[in-house]
Amino acid sequence: MIAVVGAGLGGLLAANLLAKEGYKVEVYERLPFPGGRFTSLNYKGFEISTGALHMIPHGSRGPLAKLLKKIGVRVEIIDSKPEGEFLWNGERIEVRRRVFPLKAILKFYKELAISKFKDRTLDVFANSLDDFTKAFLNSFLGWSLSIYSEDITFRKFYEIFKQTVKYRGPGIPIGGCKAVIDELVENLESMGGKIYLRKEVRGIKKSNEEVKLLIEEWKSFDGVVSNVGHKLTAELMGEKVNLPEESRGIKYTLKLEEPFLEHTGVLFIANKNIAGMNEVTNADPNLGKGVMLQVHQPFKGDARRAVEVGLREIREVVGKNFELLAVQSFSRDWPVNRIKAGSDLGVVFKERIVVVGDGAKGGDIEVEGIALGVEKALEELGRWI
Repeated sequence: MIAVVGAGLGGLLAANLLAKEGYKVEVYERLPFPGGRFTSLNYKGFEISTGALHMIPHGSRGPLAKLLKKIGVRVEIIDSKPEGEFLWNGERIEVRRRVFPLKAILKFYKELAISKFKDRTLDVFANSLDDFTKAFLNSFLGWSLSIYSEDITFRKFYEIFKQTVKYRGPGIPIGGCKAVIDELVENLESMGGKIYLRKEVRGIKKSNEEVKLLIEEWKSFDGVVSNVGHKLTAELMGEKVNLPEESRGIKYTLKLEEPFLEHTGVLFIANKNIAGMNEVTNADPNLGKGVMLQVHQPFKGDARRAVEVGLREIREVVGKNFELLAVQSFSRDWPVNRIKAGSDLGVVFKERIVVVGDGAKGGDIEVEGIALGVEKALEELGRWI
C-alpha cells in the first residue's frame, strides 16, 4: 500500500502511475476538493484557476501530455496558434527565431560554452544583449517561471530552453485545469485507488520496513509520495529543512466585452512588471460567460504595491473597459512555486519517502517539470517498494 499526501497535480499523477503498475494507493487531501493549485473555482460564470493558468507550457507535445496519455487519461489540448507574440513599442511581433538579432544568438552560444566552466547567473548574459532580446527574455522568465534573470544560472535556464525548442509552445486543455484534475481522479478511482478529501495528515514516522502516517490514527504504508513540499514534509516528521527562496506572483483575471488578443497563444509584454497574458476562452468558450483574459506578474517586495503597479500597467495595455474578476497573490504557504525554478531539490526525501510537485521538478517549465519529477520520484521509490 502506497500513500500519497496531497491531491495536487503531482500527487494525482503519481497515484495514477502507481495504480496503473498494480499498487494499492490511498490519497489524502486536507482541502475539500482535489487539484490544489491546478484546478478552478467558478465565480460569476468564469472558471478562475486556483493557481496555474489554464495553459500547458508545451501543449499536446510535452512531458505532461505524454504522461497523461501513458496513464490513460484523455484530455483534449488545443495547441496555441500563434504560440506567442511580443508587445514591443506598441507592435505585436510573433515570436520566432528570426526576429532575434544574429548577434544575440551568437552571444547565447558563447555563454553556453563559458557555462561549461563557469556557470554565471542569467543576468550576466541578459545584460550583454540588445534591448529587444533582453526585454523578451525578461518577459519569458516572468511569465513562464515567475523569476528574474538574477534568480537562475545560465545552465539551469539552458535545460528549460532545450525543452522549449524540443516541444515548442503552449496549449490550452479543454475544460481548463479542472478538467485535467477531474480526469485524473476518475481514472484513479477506476483502477481502485482511493481519494480522501478533508483528511489532513498530521504526522509521518519512518522505520526500515514501513512508513506510518497520522491521520485520525497511525496507519502503516510501504511507501509515501509527498505532494506538500519539502518543508511541510519535514515538519510532519518533526524536522526542519533549509530551502531556497520561493517564487512570488500575482494573477489577474479580467472579463472583457470583446477579445483583446484574438488568439490562443501568449502575449509577452516588454519592459513592464506584468510579464504576459492569455485569453483561453478563445480556445474554450465554456471557461467563461464572456471573454476571460488572465495576466501574470512576478514580484518582489510588497504585494499591495505590486498590485497597484500591475493594474495600472494592465490599463495601459488593455484599456479601461474590463471587469476585474479576481486578483490572486501567491506567496508563503501557497506560492507560485515553493522553490524557484532552477533551485529544485531532489525527489528523494528519506528512504521510502519521495517528494513530487513544485520544488521537486525536472528541468522544464512548471507543470511540465512536475511531470518529469513525478516519473523520477517513482523510479526512486521503486528501490524500496
